[in-house]
Amino acid sequence: MDKKNTFMGLAFIVAGIAFMFWQTQQLSEQAVQDSAQQPQVEATEDTQNTADAGSPSFIVEQNPVVTSSIAQATRDAGSLIVTEDSLAQPAALITLRNEYLAVQMTSRGGAIQQVEFLQTKRGERDDFVFNQLSQRAALELSVPNQAGELSRIAQNFELESATATRAVYVLHTDEGLQIRRIYELNADDSEQAYVIQHSTQVLNTGAQSVQLSDLYFNLGTVTSIASNALPSYLNVGYFDGDAVEFTAIDDLTGSSGILGFGAKQPQSMINLSHRMEWASVKNQFFSAILTAETPGKQLKILPVEVSMEANLPSTGIQASIGFALGSIAPGGQSEFNGSYYVGPKEFKRLQALGNQQDLVMEFGFLAFISKLLLSFMYAIHWVVPSWGWSIVIMTICIKLIFWPLTAKASRSQKRMSKIQAPMAALKEKYSDNPRKMQEETLKLFREHQVNPVAGCLPILIQMPIFLGLFYMLRSAAELRHEPFLWVADLSQPDTLFEIAGFPINLLPLIMGVTMYFQMSMMPVSPTADPMQQKIFKFLPFVFLIFLYTFSAGLVLYWTVQNILTIVQQKITNRQMDKEADATPVVEHPNATFTKKKKRKRSV
Repeated sequence: MDKKNTFMGLAFIVAGIAFMFWQTQQLSEQAVQDSAQQPQVEATEDTQNTADAGSPSFIVEQNPVVTSSIAQATRDAGSLIVTEDSLAQPAALITLRNEYLAVQMTSRGGAIQQVEFLQTKRGERDDFVFNQLSQRAALELSVPNQAGELSRIAQNFELESATATRAVYVLHTDEGLQIRRIYELNADDSEQAYVIQHSTQVLNTGAQSVQLSDLYFNLGTVTSIASNALPSYLNVGYFDGDAVEFTAIDDLTGSSGILGFGAKQPQSMINLSHRMEWASVKNQFFSAILTAETPGKQLKILPVEVSMEANLPSTGIQASIGFALGSIAPGGQSEFNGSYYVGPKEFKRLQALGNQQDLVMEFGFLAFISKLLLSFMYAIHWVVPSWGWSIVIMTICIKLIFWPLTAKASRSQKRMSKIQAPMAALKEKYSDNPRKMQEETLKLFREHQVNPVAGCLPILIQMPIFLGLFYMLRSAAELRHEPFLWVADLSQPDTLFEIAGFPINLLPLIMGVTMYFQMSMMPVSPTADPMQQKIFKFLPFVFLIFLYTFSAGLVLYWTVQNILTIVQQKITNRQMDKEADATPVVEHPNATFTKKKKRKRSV
């Protein structure tokens, strides 16, 4: 038992230190990449300016324009080419709006320039703007060229009609094709408020059949919400009808891994071929998801250099999903229909979309626990309209549910502290006979109803709940900008101030202190060797470092859990002390211990 307990304690510490090292390394690598890419952004802007001045390098370098045709007619129809003159023409902008979204449309490609969120900052306009820093519009069309790269269809479309929530764009090509693009917001349905219904129709007005190449839709570009956000939050995913796969930004920018293991080389583009019922691009709290009636088949993912703003990372992630439109007879048309969700990662909204779009939450292998806890927290919030107090009440309810189990473990651990003298006698008596000592030890445990692993049981019980909450709270948009007591934002660390650049986070410090008192109140197991005792004393420090930069919502749960455990341990100790005072002492062959005498009934 000693070896098993020691191994479990070491495993916790090693896992915590490994995670902290990996997290620090990830953030450091991201910072290095951001600083290194700043000159590249300027170079890209210079290249763009040169291109506008007439340099031929514009098409070849960073942002290729269409050099291949969207359609190859049976007799080699002309190419759909974006010229420098057409790019120099200013784009016309309009805004579609409902109560939740302000969608800025551009005639350049007949697509979405950017999206603002009007109610995600405690009922006000959010400071995050989707696709704001990108030079390419979301849902902009492109086709693959001979090099396998995507070339944009970025001419100015004609605005055919527009209302407050609907816009229709049209483009006529030299190949006799008419491309019509329709966008419509839901005006009244709050559950579908972040959904943009979209249709792209390609009509063949010529006299010959036209074979269309694959048509790609740009999902948009996202950057990190905060400078301390992990690279894994910034990713592209797709759902094939059975499982979901995600590609994070560090798969493109490269990573040195953990101690050299799992190192990744940087890549300019990742090409995926698979059935795709929907595809997404997202950061920690916002996501864009394109769902089509006909599944896509290709996904091209690439890092994007964006302008530096407010010390945010200069590298974003962008993806385009490809669909096969097939052949169009004269007078016929091929049509793409789908829905485009652009909004916060709120579980209830995503779940209502259907087709398992809530998988973008990335709840991990404990998804069932995460969803259960989040639904429970929603129910509490419906009664108590504060996410901070909802977490506190949820923690109390969880503690009450597991109270009998943890109380039993605490009593067993308390009994274990009462048999230290018999255990010492057994070790001395059978020091040269380990097998006999183990048998007598187990016998002693049974006599006193002691569980030798009771010390680890409370922590083991909490770990699935803790991990479920970790996956739930790390990207729940409901907690963003949500204050609680001195905490300004439950989705971020509760930094009060900085000393020499080091953040002073109060809540993790309180958590560390409460965990120290909790561990000090737990009786020392007689089977614990000095190494085990050092491990348990070191555990609060490990958790303090482990949780120091985590969201305040998660640390709040752990802190309240510690306080409740301290209260429970005090109650258990008081009950055990009363039982011990009422129990007479009898002799044991190896040592003294307490045991209740059975009273004989008088005849």
